[in-house]
Amino acid sequence: MSQPPAFAIADAEPIRAQAREWIAWLASGAADEAGLGEFERWLQRPGHRRAFERERQLWRSLGPRPAAQGSAATLRPRAGRRGRWRPALAAAAVLVLALASPEAWLRLRADHRSAHAAETVALPDGSRAVLDADSAIAIQYDRDQRRVELLRGRVWFEVAADPARRFAVVAGDGVIEDISTAFAVADDAGRIETAVSQGRVRVAAAADGGWTYLDAGQRAAYGQGRGVARLNDVPADGIGGWRQGELLLDDAAVDVAVRELARYRAGPILVRGDLRALPRVSAALRIGRPEQALDALAASAGLSVTRLPFGVAIVQPIPTPAPAPSSVR
Repeated sequence: MSQPPAFAIADAEPIRAQAREWIAWLASGAADEAGLGEFERWLQRPGHRRAFERERQLWRSLGPRPAAQGSAATLRPRAGRRGRWRPALAAAAVLVLALASPEAWLRLRADHRSAHAAETVALPDGSRAVLDADSAIAIQYDRDQRRVELLRGRVWFEVAADPARRFAVVAGDGVIEDISTAFAVADDAGRIETAVSQGRVRVAAAADGGWTYLDAGQRAAYGQGRGVARLNDVPADGIGGWRQGELLLDDAAVDVAVRELARYRAGPILVRGDLRALPRVSAALRIGRPEQALDALAASAGLSVTRLPFGVAIVQPIPTPAPAPSSVR
């Protein structure tokens, strides 16, 4: 009988400990070019890439959410410290991950992320997920389940039939299960909204636990500590309109419209002044041309746009002219 590689037995745990150290360092946001080069060389060694992926998956399924931003540790594994079993350091790595920035947390958990445009992902069962810009998902498939976690943004799903494994999307404190359908799920600052394009889904939130069934054209939302609430119905063929490169605004608050459009720009949009007092807007914007879309939104909402280097845009309400003083006779 052939013997397994030496690293599989003698060095497996030290390698896993090193992998956890690298995860902690990557999650800290302190990664630099020199360190990344060292990390790449570490990955090339026998058994290291497999150990890293295993620890990443394990951490992703068990790791805590970050409690605060801005306190991440920045320890990079040092060559002289590797190869020794250090349970205390491994535990420290978990704490580091718990304190890592939300962006680092997302980077390590996500299997698929989109940048400033929609992206289509073919799932292992033949289902399809279309990620809107600035969105992320994690996938967990096995012989008993098909589970997708929405980590950020919004995703439209077209689900392949599989009677033996229900298709579930975990978002916030709830879950959306497919029955036979295509549907969209969006996370807007913790408010989870589901809209059905075809077929039927059921939605449950931790706050109430019961199922709410939705058919084509129906919507529902829940949030942290709140149960599922039905929303007004919408045309089923208009759900997930961003997949066709169009951002539909229907009587939307201007601050919400600006935030929606910002996800399609490479640079940030900074807001000066209070946009909430402006009249609500309705528009269809081409998100493939975000600068033109921003100008169109500004023209309809009464905003001025100032563009700065590195893609920064500042928007603010256009001051209303003071009324002319009445003449005195």
